Amino acid sequence: MKPLNKILLSTLTAISLIASSYSYADNILLLEEGVNLIAVNGSEVNSDKLFNGSNNYKLPNGSNQILVNYTAEVKKGGDFEIEQSKAFVLLFESNDSQISLAAPTIERIKDLDKFEQNKNWILKNSAGNSIPYKANIIEKGGFQLSRDFEEELEKFNQSNATASLPKSQITLPNNTNNKPTKNSVIKKENMAMEMLIYWYNQADLNTRNSFKELIKNK
Repeated sequence: MKPLNKILLSTLTAISLIASSYSYADNILLLEEGVNLIAVNGSEVNSDKLFNGSNNYKLPNGSNQILVNYTAEVKKGGDFEIEQSKAFVLLFESNDSQISLAAPTIERIKDLDKFEQNKNWILKNSAGNSIPYKANIIEKGGFQLSRDFEEELEKFNQSNATASLPKSQITLPNNTNNKPTKNSVIKKENMAMEMLIYWYNQADLNTRNSFKELIKNK
């Protein structure tokens, strides 16, 4: 082999190794059909990501806490209706991996009830191996069109629940005054978006795809 070819081959090999090392610097979370990601490590997911047609999310290495629910088309009598599960908090640990999250087969209301009782999410790495996780449900009584999940998670993470974030990862707010925070003002202004997200999560897959196309063409 000519010296120039050896140099070129060595350079390409080095570049390939560097690229591969950077490509696995984080975890990639793949959401299977019907799984909705609400928050990651205490922060709600940006609404723009909900409508961009992607079901992949980047997570940091180490411990991660995600808030998710599941939208299922269940049979009631002779009809099918869209039902949404309660909000689950999942806590797990992963490093430099591709992760998939799915729910078991849910076809009837009793399946959904059993799923909420057993909290049997299917969390696996790219090799198909199950990833251990801890799970809790965050409940809030009554009809909920809009919820402040960040506030709910903040209170949840100060509890002794099994899926609460480790104390070292919790950042408590500095409540030095009673003035409205910038985030609280933004949340009030985004009420319309929260309503939109609510109805989006109630829709079946075809309706969601049609909505995404409508957003893209605006």
